[in-house]
Amino acid sequence: MKIKTSPSEIYDEYEKGRSFNSSHGLYDTVEKNQSFYLGDQWRGVNAPDLTKPVFNIIKRVTSYFAAMIVSDDVGVNVVPFHATDTNKAIADVISKQVEAVLERTKANTKCRTNIKNCAVDGDTCMFVNFNPDIETNQDAKGDIELEIIDNTNVMFGNPYSDDTQSQPYILIVQRLFTDQVKDMAKSMGVSDEDARRITPDSETMSLVTKSADELTTVITKFWKEKKEIEVGFDPITKQKIKRTRTSVHMTKVTRDVTLREPVDMGYVNYPIAYMTWEHVKNSYHGRSPITGLIPNQIFINKIYAMCMVYMTNMGFPKIFYDQNKLGKLSNDVTKAVALPNMDMAGKMLDAIKAPDFSNQIIQLVDSTISYTKDFLGASDAALGNISNPNNTSAIVAVQQASSVPLEIQKLDYYQFYEDIVRSIVDVMACSYGIREVRITEEQAKTLGLVEGQDPITGEVQYASAMTVNFGVLHNMNYDIDVEIGASSYWSETTQVQTMDSLFEKGIITNPVTYLEGIPDKYIPNKRKIIEEIKAEQEAMQMAQAMMAQPVPTNPADPNVTVGMQDGEDNRAPVNEAGNQQLQDVYAASKEFYGGNA
Repeated sequence: MKIKTSPSEIYDEYEKGRSFNSSHGLYDTVEKNQSFYLGDQWRGVNAPDLTKPVFNIIKRVTSYFAAMIVSDDVGVNVVPFHATDTNKAIADVISKQVEAVLERTKANTKCRTNIKNCAVDGDTCMFVNFNPDIETNQDAKGDIELEIIDNTNVMFGNPYSDDTQSQPYILIVQRLFTDQVKDMAKSMGVSDEDARRITPDSETMSLVTKSADELTTVITKFWKEKKEIEVGFDPITKQKIKRTRTSVHMTKVTRDVTLREPVDMGYVNYPIAYMTWEHVKNSYHGRSPITGLIPNQIFINKIYAMCMVYMTNMGFPKIFYDQNKLGKLSNDVTKAVALPNMDMAGKMLDAIKAPDFSNQIIQLVDSTISYTKDFLGASDAALGNISNPNNTSAIVAVQQASSVPLEIQKLDYYQFYEDIVRSIVDVMACSYGIREVRITEEQAKTLGLVEGQDPITGEVQYASAMTVNFGVLHNMNYDIDVEIGASSYWSETTQVQTMDSLFEKGIITNPVTYLEGIPDKYIPNKRKIIEEIKAEQEAMQMAQAMMAQPVPTNPADPNVTVGMQDGEDNRAPVNEAGNQQLQDVYAASKEFYGGNA
């Protein structure tokens, strides 16, 4: 497939993507879902005298979905195929660097936003970008950034497939202020003549409609190409070993100007993680649960609005009076009605109460709310609406059973997070270069990195940092293990409480086992504490082993111990042939010194 790189051709591809999204009603659906989620559920209704109540079950259910799926308990472990001590230590250092990137970029916080966007819009996207302008206080500048991309701003080359890595190309669309785009063009080396051609466009792309005359559409295009790389040298054939590898390329354009020429990024995979809520056949966009809830939400709001109008107008008795007998009667609440010749019997005043509306109306609304939440798995027990929460085990069991319909979305989220981690490692390998990283004393021991020796104690001092060439990740055989726990039922606090309980009850008696089960951030220098405890345990075991050795006793009296006899070698029996010469020398020495005494 020939890849198009000119601004006009890429803009045509962007227009095709917009046409596909519009044909599926994506932009209208996303805007409507966002409005209902935020509580703006009466938009477009022209009824100024009508009370417009909002009973927002959509937000409650959507927030419950996001809370059940998202997790902050994420661990990254890079596992080398050749599990030598050196490879394990290097892989552990890289794992810590990946976790540091996730912490610095606030990946957990952004992923919570991704889950909310996915539930409201139908799908979501995370873009792993390398910003070369970030200061690191090292020779190698730049670092990784994570950017949340709306589903309306991502366009796949094959919109009938939701497989990200198999796409022929991917477009990421941004609407930026024109002056900002011109500054970007200058920083990327665009000539002044081309920069003047960057003008605002009138596209109302996505949900951005304000100040459209000041915005310019910027399109970033990614595609893959195959290339040959050298991976080694064959000493037998005396030839270089080559292999074919896929590499990601990128360019950035506006409608008329190329901001960044096509460049080989070196990535193996697209630096994009994509997740859909409910998969739809023959479309890369998913379906949001809110889309099916909107008719129920409208019905609930309408019924309650009509009930409020009825109660306001008919809730108080109506007063009627005879205007021929009474001059004027005022009643601000019920607006008394004047009737001529109201009663021939002489009645001047009367009150009439309107009939109450049927209780079935309220029952219907309540059952609609209840069935809607139950069918979505967000029952009262799952949401915590329990009047007498005595049987806590049963409540937890009901909550776990209620979360079963979300298992597919939960697994998709785990895969989404793993794709983010893999993209981070991919960007590290291509863009990080050679950098200094912090290491633990245990890693320094394994790698043999010694800084010197303490002049007073003579203790060996190991390095606290090392230089790593992240480019070795290209030729390093490794696997990435991303461990994600369900935050609803498992958290670090629960882990600490469980370990405390097991230790207090004596189920865990070894302090090393207890400390290894506590998260590292709760105990500073945990590794050093564990090593000291192990050293004390080993010393105690050696002392107990020495005390357990048998002590020689007197055959006549077993309760009396016998010391070393005079003239005997305590290392061997007297009658042993190999020891006879030593015994003769000792006997002669004794006789000599004894005679002189």
